[in-house]
Amino acid sequence: MEKTIICIGREYGSGGHEIGKLLAKRTGYAFYDKEKLFEIAKVRGYENEMQEYLDEQPVDSLLYSIAMNFAEPKKTPYPFKLIEELVEEGPCIIMGRCAGYLMRNREEAFSVFVHADMETRIERVKERDHITSRMKAKRKIQDVDEKRSAFRKDYTGQEWGMSKNYDLSVSTTELSYEQAADLILYYKKMTEESDRA
Repeated sequence: MEKTIICIGREYGSGGHEIGKLLAKRTGYAFYDKEKLFEIAKVRGYENEMQEYLDEQPVDSLLYSIAMNFAEPKKTPYPFKLIEELVEEGPCIIMGRCAGYLMRNREEAFSVFVHADMETRIERVKERDHITSRMKAKRKIQDVDEKRSAFRKDYTGQEWGMSKNYDLSVSTTELSYEQAADLILYYKKMTEESDRA
């Protein structure tokens, strides 16, 4: 079966977003990142209900946290509705938003986690975000990563970045973004061939 849904989780500064765009260009799949999802949510009337989800903000609710009890949720949270609609509309690449968790039982989907060592990420964030201080870049990385970790825990009960929660883990410490995209597409091809065997 063709793998038509690629879900990408990523550490801040690892290049996951750039790799997602490269994959979209090379496959022709639709590309859904935060900006695109906000745009679609606004058109479809979801933006108010989904603000925290689309922004990858942890759920700010004591009752919700108690209900979750740090275990897998008993039902799919409402914000996933938009993702479910989009994957029915055609092949796509989804950045973050726990999409890999949501798609975990779909044969046409696979999830990737992109990471890199801290020094590599600091240098990339300094250059990309025009930050001159190494300490400020590191603090920004830590803040974003902590937010993403709490977000995944709130919505799925799972640990963010833990390899067993993804189909493929890719380090960009040594690989270029193009090489990482090559690796992901190779994995896609191999799993499709395995499905056909």
